[in-house]
Amino acid sequence: MANSIIMPKTGMAMEEGIILEWRIKTGDTISKGDVVALIETDKATMELESDYDGTILAILNQAGETVPVTKVIAWVGESGEAVPASTSVQPGETAAKEKPAAATPSTTIPASTSSAVSAVNAAVEVSAGGRIKATPAARALAKERGIDLHNVAPNGKYGEIKRSAVEAVGGNAQVLISDTRVPLTNIQKITGRRLSESRHAIPEVTSHIKADVTYMLHLRKELNNSLTVLNKPGKITINDFILAATVKALLAYPRLNSVLDVNDLIYKGSINLGMATATNRGLMVPVIHNAQNYTLTNLSLRAAELAAKAREGSLKTEEMSGGTFTLSNVGMYGITAFTPIINQPEAAILGVCAVEDSLKMEGEKVICRNIMGLSLAFDHRIVDGAESSMFLKEIKDILESPLLIML
Repeated sequence: MANSIIMPKTGMAMEEGIILEWRIKTGDTISKGDVVALIETDKATMELESDYDGTILAILNQAGETVPVTKVIAWVGESGEAVPASTSVQPGETAAKEKPAAATPSTTIPASTSSAVSAVNAAVEVSAGGRIKATPAARALAKERGIDLHNVAPNGKYGEIKRSAVEAVGGNAQVLISDTRVPLTNIQKITGRRLSESRHAIPEVTSHIKADVTYMLHLRKELNNSLTVLNKPGKITINDFILAATVKALLAYPRLNSVLDVNDLIYKGSINLGMATATNRGLMVPVIHNAQNYTLTNLSLRAAELAAKAREGSLKTEEMSGGTFTLSNVGMYGITAFTPIINQPEAAILGVCAVEDSLKMEGEKVICRNIMGLSLAFDHRIVDGAESSMFLKEIKDILESPLLIML
């Protein structure tokens, strides 16, 4: 009897996934536990394993396609066995189908180049889903130079466009520029929907405060020098201090670490810190579970590990779920204040802003201090203005006396 391979549902909110790559083809013999495909969910990239031994009888969806969860995407069984009629495919239909290159908006192109452009467009290979086959380096260079990849001849072994092909476009780049439609990634679509729901559902209020982090920066430098001398791994960042200070503040004000359940508050038994992380596929929020049990150095190492996995797309589902409080750091971009959006059903989110030099009077002297902005967005149904303000001030006080983090 043929057995189905389905698009997995890895979380309650997951509705669809993208088949990034098939690791098998029709006719292959596989064993239970073998990886058959690479799947992109709403949270991470994961390897899909077979639950059965047998022969791949049919592949129903191609790489690049978006598929609803629990839908059958392939069949496995005994060699020669018939595929169930409702999902059967004709011989040869499992091979990737070529699609014509997407039409670009009309532009005025000199007659001397129009025939060359037509020839290039005819040669460009398009993967399932209408995406041009190109290496990441080629895409990055094309974006930098404003070059439409539809107008670049493939030069790779498998019909893909390589960086060298984009470099060769040269002087024609300016006349070939046109509008480009870029589909949102699955993660970007899910993030957009959830943030929209959060903004409409929560009576959100944002408070801002400034912390003098001059001493914290000196302490950070001393700690990193010590780690280097002792040949210890890692490097303490400003964000690590803020993570640690947030843990201390949440222990003092546990209402900020609770969630609303209809008419009840559920105070969470552990502090699971989410870190908003920008990736080339969209915003991801890896979670440091039980952050209250970490020392500053271990918290730093775990944060760095999760951020790297987020950028690589290798986070596990459990590393992106269960958050109780989130931090979003945009200080590296020079932002001095902003209004972050709460990650439901959490009570609040802390926005971390840039460190600025500020002059201050100390007696009769003018001194320079390092001042950081902090922005706390909170759900007014869960916490009021007074308690949220005390919580925010607690973080400020800890950052201004950072040795408290070591206690």
